[in-house]
Amino acid sequence: MKTQAFDLQNVRIDSGPLLHAMELNTDYLLKLEADRLLSRFREYAGLEPKAAHYEGWESQGISGHTLGHYISGCALMYASTGNEELLKRVNYVVDELEQCQDAHGNGFISGIPRGKELFEEVKVGDIRSQGFDLNGGWVPLYTMHKLFAGLRDAYRLAGNQKGLVIETKLGLWLEDIFAGLSKDQIQEVLRCEFGGMNEVLTDLAEDSGDNRFLTLAESFYHGEVLNDLAEEKDTLAGRHANTQIPKIIGAARQYEVTGQEHYAGISRFFWDRVVNHHSYVIGGNSYNEHFGEPDKLNDRLGEGSCETCNTYNMLKLTKHMFQWDGYAAYADYYERAMYNHILASQEPVDGRVCYFVSLEMGGHKSFNSQFEIFTCCVGSGMESHSMYGSAIYFHSEDELYVNQYVPSTLTWKEQGIRVKQETKFPEEGQGTLRISAEKPTKFTLKLRYPYWGEQGMSVKVNGEDIPVNVGKSSYLALDRVWQDGDVVEYDIPMSVRIESMPDNPNRIAFLYGPLVLAGDFGPINAELDSDRALASVLIGDRETLTDSLIQSNVSKNVFRMKGLGYAGDHELRPFYPMHDHRYSVYWDLFTSEEWKLVEAEYREAVENNLLLEQLTVDSVQPAEMQPERDHNFEGEYVGLGKIYNRKYRDSWINGWFSFTMEVLPEEQVDLIVTYLKSNDTSVAFDITADGEQLGLGVLESEEMNKLETIRYELPQTITSSKSAITIKFASHDGHKVGQVAGLRIVKRNS
Repeated sequence: MKTQAFDLQNVRIDSGPLLHAMELNTDYLLKLEADRLLSRFREYAGLEPKAAHYEGWESQGISGHTLGHYISGCALMYASTGNEELLKRVNYVVDELEQCQDAHGNGFISGIPRGKELFEEVKVGDIRSQGFDLNGGWVPLYTMHKLFAGLRDAYRLAGNQKGLVIETKLGLWLEDIFAGLSKDQIQEVLRCEFGGMNEVLTDLAEDSGDNRFLTLAESFYHGEVLNDLAEEKDTLAGRHANTQIPKIIGAARQYEVTGQEHYAGISRFFWDRVVNHHSYVIGGNSYNEHFGEPDKLNDRLGEGSCETCNTYNMLKLTKHMFQWDGYAAYADYYERAMYNHILASQEPVDGRVCYFVSLEMGGHKSFNSQFEIFTCCVGSGMESHSMYGSAIYFHSEDELYVNQYVPSTLTWKEQGIRVKQETKFPEEGQGTLRISAEKPTKFTLKLRYPYWGEQGMSVKVNGEDIPVNVGKSSYLALDRVWQDGDVVEYDIPMSVRIESMPDNPNRIAFLYGPLVLAGDFGPINAELDSDRALASVLIGDRETLTDSLIQSNVSKNVFRMKGLGYAGDHELRPFYPMHDHRYSVYWDLFTSEEWKLVEAEYREAVENNLLLEQLTVDSVQPAEMQPERDHNFEGEYVGLGKIYNRKYRDSWINGWFSFTMEVLPEEQVDLIVTYLKSNDTSVAFDITADGEQLGLGVLESEEMNKLETIRYELPQTITSSKSAITIKFASHDGHKVGQVAGLRIVKRNS
């Protein structure tokens, strides 16, 4: 380990947007009712709940996941602020969980429906998974991971010794569940998302001193994914992104505790591929929760871009890897993603958070309700906005790294040093570090020279200019004996620059220093017509593009376009605080000559997309976890697969599956189904809507895997007075359902 993070309690954020985000999150954590989050834990332990459970995901098969995040969020915020009320919350929840565990009597504890029975089935080798479930339970090991992590954080961050005792008993219960399973059976279990179980079990081994948990962590090596990464093969396309990232965090922890280099290799290769080949300008990744082909992002923009949990986890991974290598590139990425995705995912007035941070051109952010939905990103948001202080400063025995420019105070107890950083970053690039020292102390202060510092970096120590003889994405090392009262001043001038999509140099984004800029398209409730959709078109020359931006006299990071916008010029402003306006982060840039050639085609594509959006009532992508959960996916003898990066559902002999889809009770609607046709003669099935026959499915084709879209009329006798219907695909006797790659309900006049 080249560097080490400081404990959170030794870093205090003093002002600025990160502190504001923390304050909003603290308010939220204290408004949540612990007894409601504990409700199902008590119910399934045979105890009387003290309050009704929350709704949303907390009323579904993933219930209990939020409580784990809540413990972690409160513990992190307690460590970050010293707020005693948050410590009381942690201690109360841990005491309640102890009662639940005692009531179960075997170490088990959970808020998962049928959790105890489900794991007993797994224990005896009865393992059933359709990819996103385990024996009918929605990602139960994912939910258990959150509970393990919460108990760990209660112990590590809030000093709750009981948390470790409970976690240890829970770990021994899980060891017993897995003890009799073969390697193949365990790999079958791991088909279902399991979070970072390898991470928390490795941490538990370290905290408890019991190496049985290291052995159990090894059981969570998911060969289907990790073997390719170990061989430096990027096979991420089509995979559910946030299913993979926690596994890699676990691999990173296994490397740190065991020293096994292959875990480090997996982590480094994965980080490089995700950050440099699968990520957008804001530092986020994925579209509709899934990775695409590397360096192919141009056609993956929309309201489903950049799941926030992914970036929460990528920042955790980045922190581990910086401690191994001390490379500025890790801190550069951390800065990009922290400000432009994580901070941008929080509504800056009331603290709600985004599941996805939309990069749709002309789109807007959508924030989850704080007390009704409880998605995964609501849970990870409790943690993300509690731990901004965790990656500002790092140290070795005689080095102090300043990785992030944040108004904050650091206490370096081992050296008797206190550093107070004063800055208005990220709004401007100047700042001051004031050193307090118990005695003259020799160490090297390392200031990050960020990747965006195109106009250089200047540094002064006690008013004396220091030569900056390093390049961007590196560190300026100030090696000296530091005295009480020493002052370091830094200035990193910000400038506007352009970054392009990897697969389309003319689809661009603007940045000012570390901040992504977005075009302000006005209030969300303004109707988005074709002219407004064309607002993301710029006409100009790349070489002189930034010359056509006029800096505001009021705010240095706000710019007005001058003669660039095809549909009118707009203001560019920092993306992170935008919350109630439409915007565009990406722009399509054409020269005047290029635009003349493509205008008609471009306009037609925009209008067609707008029309489809306006006419669509509901849609679902089969074989993707959240869309299927949202549409009550059910089935028997069901398969799933992916061709050309397009996912599908099919069935085995005599199988079936169904989706619940929204309709309009008073309007005529149709069903559009996209199939992957093949020459499989065993495919024959019925398509029904609420039991009424729509058509026969026989998908024979001389062309293998050809996409074909078929439209089925939905009679009003089926949809009248209904808000939803069940679309079912059922095989004929002795046959299979073909490959269903998409469903959409549209208004009839399309």
